Amino acid sequence: MLRGLGNPLLSRYHPADLVHGTRRVYPRWRSSILQADVLLRIKGLASLSEPDRQALADIGSLRHLDDRTVILLEGDQERSVFMVLEGAVRVYRANLEGREQTVIYLRPGEALNLPAAFASDRSAAASAQAVGNVTLLRLGLQELRQLVLQRPAIGLALLGMIADRVRHLSLMVYDLGLLSVRARLARFLLSEHNARRDSPVRWTHAEIAAQVGTVRVVISRTLSALADEGLIRLDRQRIEILDPAALAEAAELDLPS
Repeated sequence: MLRGLGNPLLSRYHPADLVHGTRRVYPRWRSSILQADVLLRIKGLASLSEPDRQALADIGSLRHLDDRTVILLEGDQERSVFMVLEGAVRVYRANLEGREQTVIYLRPGEALNLPAAFASDRSAAASAQAVGNVTLLRLGLQELRQLVLQRPAIGLALLGMIADRVRHLSLMVYDLGLLSVRARLARFLLSEHNARRDSPVRWTHAEIAAQVGTVRVVISRTLSALADEGLIRLDRQRIEILDPAALAEAAELDLPS
């Protein structure tokens, strides 16, 4: 049992963060005059008119975060929406024993904590941590809600971003509930093979396990089995896909005839 949780300093920590040695950082947001062009880096908002983008920029502030900075903790009453401009953000949930399930890695152009702007429950549904050096655009919830009422085009754009996230979560539920670990791992490998090469995300077996929804030893065993079958090659610091078609079959993906 962890002791000292009544301490005001220790009370800022999530149990999983205590296990993994990361600490919560409460960043100071840098207020400055932002230009509308900064919103062009948010794929769901880039099609807005220049006045709408400038209106969003006017309520925004920037922050540069170091690797492993904790941005949100599950249950936080966070009063902000964040847009990822640079780097990546890992969104995850954790139990009291420290086992984690990665929900998504947010890349530049994606939003964090967007449902809180419109939900009746404003608490954060998951924790979020910087991966590599990260630049975020922060938008206050109240300011954003007022702006949506004044400028409906912004509301429709944000609704589209939420719909994309709902689709991702629906697919994730299917994968976790109906696919084997082997199939989920194969899908993960194919997805990462097609990902951006400049991504700051580097995977350990434990991180792959958190992404796929299992434990490290199962990932190691399954990777070895895929290598023995000639689908992949395991080097010291990389995984090479040797037979994409066979791996897609293992992933239970529909292949074009």
